[in-house]
Amino acid sequence: MSYTAASHLTNKPRELQHLLDFYFQEIQFLEKLLSEVVNKNTSQEALSEAEHFQNQFLIQRKNIDELRNRILQNHHLATDEAKIHAGRVDTRLVADNENIGEEVHQLERIIADLRAAYKKYLLNWM
Repeated sequence: MSYTAASHLTNKPRELQHLLDFYFQEIQFLEKLLSEVVNKNTSQEALSEAEHFQNQFLIQRKNIDELRNRILQNHHLATDEAKIHAGRVDTRLVADNENIGEEVHQLERIIADLRAAYKKYLLNWM
């Protein structure tokens, strides 16, 4: 195994957690709006689109939970490694940390696209 200084692991996990918390709260807000739209519009078309968005919100919440767990797991492993190896961590943990960051940014893009489509839906049915 190859090791590197633990300093290569920055405060990035904390920042990523804050981003994920923000998106989780945003999805909760969007779901609340969705329930209001569904209560006002009972047409089959409105309900069909609402179901699509509800499914997307569920999927993205699941993705957020999985990313949160990976961040925590990576952080715990890195902390343990740094204790055991005098401030050094396996380079795979650093690489995984970077991969998680990329996945969070990909999630941001997905949520932005979902938000844009959802705004169109809201304009049509509110």
